[in-house]
Parts: sequence; structure tokens; C-alpha cells
Amino acid sequence: MVTRQAAHTYWSRLWVQHMDVSYDPLLETLRIVSAHIQETGMRQSEEPVAAMLTAMPRLLARDPAFNAPGDGNRSFDESWLLALSSALRMADADNYRFLLLSRMTPQSASEFHFLFRHALTVLDEAG
Repeated sequence: MVTRQAAHTYWSRLWVQHMDVSYDPLLETLRIVSAHIQETGMRQSEEPVAAMLTAMPRLLARDPAFNAPGDGNRSFDESWLLALSSALRMADADNYRFLLLSRMTPQSASEFHFLFRHALTVLDEAG
């Protein structure tokens, strides 16, 4: 059986125009780690992505919603994280600050910023 990742790699390398544009590696990573946290009941972690995701309920003052890996739909929380990532990568400080403060107190936003930035740095280095 061919995995989704193998198929994606094959098609995107040979026929870029047929690449699945709804697939987002960052989103899938967040979903997989979130599912693992839910399954194991993890409360904290030294791993940057898990540390960020385990802190989110406290910093947002509610549990974030993540869909299952491979789901074609995006929750509001998933869209918000991807928008944050995009603003950060494009050095759009005003939009980044607006997105953070639209859902968090300044103190929570400051803490989340460092967790989020660390997680993205680790994921970018992993390729």
C-alpha cells in the first residue's frame, strides 16, 4: 500500500501542477503531535512542538480544536496557527501581533510567541 506521503512526493516531484495544494506539512505535523498528546494525556514536554501545543489550552483559555491528520477541513485554531506562521515568515509584525492579541492577553501572547517561534525553528531545521 502506498502511503499518502510517498504519493505526494512522487507526484509533486514529477508533476508539480498535480500537487495536492491542500496538504500543508506544518498543519499535518501539528495535527499528528496534537493527536499524540490527546492519546497519551501528555501535560508537558521538552519537545518544542509538543510544548507549544500543551501550553495552548492555558494560553488561549480554552482547548484548541485540531482535526485528524489527513482531514481536508481546517478548524479555526488550525487556520489561526497557519496565519500566524505565514505572518511570522513574511515578517509582517503588525498582522502577527494582531493575530496573537486577538485571542490572548499580552502576557499569554508573549509566552506563546517564544514557544511558537521555537517550534517553527525546530520544524524548519528538520526540513
